[in-house]
Amino acid sequence: MKQLAIIALGGLLGTWMAHAEPRTFTNTEGNTVDAELISLEDDTVVLKLRNGAAARVPLKTLSESDQSFVTAWWEENKDKLKPMDVRLTIDKKAERIDRKVTSTGGGNRNALNQPPPVVKKVTIDEFHYIGELKSYVRKDVEDITVEYTIYKRVSTNDKDGLDTTVEEIDGTDTIRVLKGLGSATFETDEVQCEDVSETGGNKPRTSKRETILGVVFTLSAGGQDFLKQSDPENLIQRLEEEEKR
Repeated sequence: MKQLAIIALGGLLGTWMAHAEPRTFTNTEGNTVDAELISLEDDTVVLKLRNGAAARVPLKTLSESDQSFVTAWWEENKDKLKPMDVRLTIDKKAERIDRKVTSTGGGNRNALNQPPPVVKKVTIDEFHYIGELKSYVRKDVEDITVEYTIYKRVSTNDKDGLDTTVEEIDGTDTIRVLKGLGSATFETDEVQCEDVSETGGNKPRTSKRETILGVVFTLSAGGQDFLKQSDPENLIQRLEEEEKR
């Protein structure tokens, strides 16, 4: 089978959220290539090849049926954002809210034969995330919905042993307008994490520690998701692998 001549772009494409199913494109000479339609730019078709690379093909060199498919698809999708249109930067903020040590009961063990005092240490930190969304297209986009899930691990160690759970804290925010070639910010609610330990007395040491594992953002516009990104970057993969176990 003859291959359609294409002009490959440097590098590989990032993570794409597909808008068109892969198909076989044919040019006017009968040459073909299997690819996914990504965009139409000034009568040039941008395709995603099987190896993930991007390629550019003049629209007029495609068969009539492919030209009709491309133009119809473009009319339906031209106003929708794609991952290549934006860049999301995620910044994690932390603040120490409280730290205290208290001591109760007990006494001089040698003199009074009493157990040592109960010492309780408590540290509370507050975390939240700030996202900056930068646009690489000229069009303005209104009412971008930001949905997020913050994952917090809670580990406790007491008379019943060690127990670990993962809490999911969900929330939303909205970008009213993302200006073309501009940027906009959004942020999550604050999430508190406690680090508590208790020693002394006649009881074994007990503790509770809460740790932020990360956050997953899903962005949508016009009722369609166009970007899903996590911090750290491999969090989505780690969560999917744990879910399969």
